[in-house]
Amino acid sequence: MSAREKIAYLRGLIEGQNMKEDPASAKFHEALLGALDSIAEELDDIAESQGDIRDYVEDLEDDIMELHEKLDPEFDDSCDCGCEEDEFGDDEEEEYQSATCPGCGKDFFYQPDAYDDDEDLLCPHCGEPFNKGKII
Repeated sequence: MSAREKIAYLRGLIEGQNMKEDPASAKFHEALLGALDSIAEELDDIAESQGDIRDYVEDLEDDIMELHEKLDPEFDDSCDCGCEEDEFGDDEEEEYQSATCPGCGKDFFYQPDAYDDDEDLLCPHCGEPFNKGKII
């Protein structure tokens, strides 16, 4: 149910209560419904503006893609797998390996690509450095 429909429903409920004998309540309800009508109108305006902005952004995206194609004819922003990946994002997953600290015996994960071959790992639990070659 839209905001306008809910306001119309409330208006019907209030009018059905026959508030004519209590003018203060009737005045309050009318002011409340007027405020709700104003809010609904502003929401409609925002939704319309949002639609205009969405159309504008889509047009910009099309223009940018045309420029890419003109500047780099081999440019391809699509993925063959059929997914809707972020064309500018990094979709590669980072690889982690499990390690057990020889000092404290606790397990943890680390990124092998983040370390040089001769660089020691630092246990996140006890803080002791050890060589990756000595991983249990």
